[in-house]
Amino acid sequence: MKKFSIIILVFALSMSAACGKGERSDTKIKLEDVADFVLEVEDGRDVKILQLTDIQIIDSAQRRYDSRLGKWAIENWATDKIEERAWRFTREAVEKAQPDLIVLSGDNVYGEFDDAGTSLQALVAEIDGYGIPWTFTFGNHDNETVKGIEWTCEQYMNADHCIFTRGDINNVDGNGNFNIAVMQGGKLTEIIWLMDSNGKTSGDREQNLFHEEGLRVNQITWFTERSEKLKEYNGGVSPKNIGFFHHPMRAAGEAAVPYGYNSAKHEIGENKSFKTVIIPENDEGAFGAMHVDPNTYVDNEFYFHNLLKTYACEGWFFGHEHQNNASAFYEGVRYTYGLKASQYDAYVKGEVGGTLITVGEGKMKVRHLYTDLPD
Repeated sequence: MKKFSIIILVFALSMSAACGKGERSDTKIKLEDVADFVLEVEDGRDVKILQLTDIQIIDSAQRRYDSRLGKWAIENWATDKIEERAWRFTREAVEKAQPDLIVLSGDNVYGEFDDAGTSLQALVAEIDGYGIPWTFTFGNHDNETVKGIEWTCEQYMNADHCIFTRGDINNVDGNGNFNIAVMQGGKLTEIIWLMDSNGKTSGDREQNLFHEEGLRVNQITWFTERSEKLKEYNGGVSPKNIGFFHHPMRAAGEAAVPYGYNSAKHEIGENKSFKTVIIPENDEGAFGAMHVDPNTYVDNEFYFHNLLKTYACEGWFFGHEHQNNASAFYEGVRYTYGLKASQYDAYVKGEVGGTLITVGEGKMKVRHLYTDLPD
């Protein structure tokens, strides 16, 4: 009963926090009213979170028709290539980071090439085998498998160390809108948001899958209401928080403008043609690269970005654009493309690995953990 044991663990932590460890004396709101899960970390040190994005396992043997892939892809994305293409990189990143929590930020499996569900099962077994609490968001490709959303979610929720819920799917669109409270010494030190930025290849209302990229109105309402309750729980001050979903926000593009980013397509910067952007590490803490102009941005009206500013968000993290890994600030919020964690589909040589996020009493720190392994 692996699923049952996880629920009991999380419930026990929440009840422990509510009975004096995490509940503030000046509010009637309890921790379990504002957090879906609790991650207990010992006091007196920073908390390390490892982002692994766009692992995107492709099993060429499961292609739906022969002409879908060329000869090179069939050979290099064969079933037995998963160690070479993915696990050696994820294991190296975990060994380097020694994280308290692992976050997969979408396109974990290329669902079109996993109608048998074996790639997802391999992913869950591998990540769960690290023995570290982990969680995830869905990307645009995860839900393409004919297995369906319920079966897919069950594979994650049945894992010993995976922290996940579909969320309030009757009232909030998407799958996997929830948060995790980090507790240290009885104190709430960080909230971690996981949200579904939609953009599925095919929409299916019955499965809570939506084709258009971006957060839907009821997701933003859920985030706002939960943030207000967190503020009340925390004595009138928004707790520090970070978040993850799959698609990049327009604010990430604006953050790269000071480093030469221009996009005629998105009318950003000087509205010129895109050229590769390399951000040198600087005193502000920005770094990374944009090798491609994103196909799309979400939150083009900056509504969600403004909410992040309002509620003391330190940073938001995403993937989707495999060849981008820029991290920079826009109006006080850090926006980061995670470093692609595998050699499936498109990637940049030498720019594979994981992204280490350190939170705690001080300022959040972010850095990429580039692989030392041969290509």
